[in-house]
Amino acid sequence: MEEVLHLRDHADLAAMFRYERQYGVLAEGPMDGWQGQPQAAEISAEEFERLWAEARLALGDSA
Repeated sequence: MEEVLHLRDHADLAAMFRYERQYGVLAEGPMDGWQGQPQAAEISAEEFERLWAEARLALGDSA
């Protein structure tokens, strides 16, 4: 999430387009509703970043 916000605020449109083409578009709007989903769990920012780094590796980006 932090990476997306940084790109949006500091990079050119081409950089944002490359990011979205690789990882998809982050939905804009409320991010609620997940709490009632089966097996939903709140995680720390650190855990999110760790999991996101693993996902990026799986998607083929080691940067």
